[in-house]
Amino acid sequence: MSQIVFRENTIAVETKELRMALLKIQDLKNDWEEDTNNNSKDAKFMALLNGYDDAISLANQELKQLAALKSGPAVNAKKFQLSNIVGYCKYQKLKLVMGRNEELANGIILKNKKKGMTLKHFEEVAHLYDALLQDGRAVASLPGGGFLEDFDGSTTSAVEDEFLLEANANILRLRALRCYYLAKMHASPHVNKYSEAVALLDQAESLAQEATEEIGACDQMEGGEVLLENLESVIEEMKGEKCRMLAVSYLNTNTSSTVDKCVLERLHDYGIPSATTPLAHVPPKLEPMACKPSFFDVALNFVSDYPTEELDQVLEEHGDGGSGGGESKGIMGWFRR
Repeated sequence: MSQIVFRENTIAVETKELRMALLKIQDLKNDWEEDTNNNSKDAKFMALLNGYDDAISLANQELKQLAALKSGPAVNAKKFQLSNIVGYCKYQKLKLVMGRNEELANGIILKNKKKGMTLKHFEEVAHLYDALLQDGRAVASLPGGGFLEDFDGSTTSAVEDEFLLEANANILRLRALRCYYLAKMHASPHVNKYSEAVALLDQAESLAQEATEEIGACDQMEGGEVLLENLESVIEEMKGEKCRMLAVSYLNTNTSSTVDKCVLERLHDYGIPSATTPLAHVPPKLEPMACKPSFFDVALNFVSDYPTEELDQVLEEHGDGGSGGGESKGIMGWFRR
């Protein structure tokens, strides 16, 4: 571990303590990767993170000692080396933590996808992506990068390079996923905030499209193709989820005058029910209706359009022939009264 490669720079590790710390980290990492026992694997993971913290602390102590010295080519070169070592150790630590958190989030989704995700599951996934987003922003603000001839002695100045572009693209991806699972939280049956959910989905889809373009532009991004495939599949899910939320929002908004009516009973009713309604009632619900007198029920079976010509003929035969002089006689005379 006499040198490391970080942000397109090969950095020499001149201090013996730092070399020993990096060697210890390598041993801890190998031990953690080879372990298959979940209980001991967690303990070794924490030991690995502590190893990175020790290396970062050693490099920062050396930087503090150099801060009191007057700037010059030799001092700036030493600061450049140490700031890149700090950035390298922080990046490796953050990459481990982010990978572990994203594995946990994907595990929750895969485990509960078939039987259905609940509000609690969405909260857990959104919380993990919130932590991932914070770590992603920390990666974008890491020290290091650039070239020694451009280094001014400041260990906090940001350098625009391929590493920073990849970090910003990943931030967009994490923002899109976090926004997506927040939308699903708002659309869960216990929350019922569908308008907010649709707005969050619009934002998530916009961020995902932008992240797809940015990740595609980063040719050398580690695991970029896998990230693109996963993001494109999530974009398709977003479109379907948005359609579902728009449909459910019309059926579940708490302003309704059509209580207990199924969808088939209110095809021309634009009121929105106060609770989830079925397509149809099975078996059909009994409904009260006004009764008609039996006379009209029987008569209705025989009533049709009046035969005008036959009525006129009957009136001529039994009445006054249409002259209006006399009273109509016969059973059809009743129609002339």
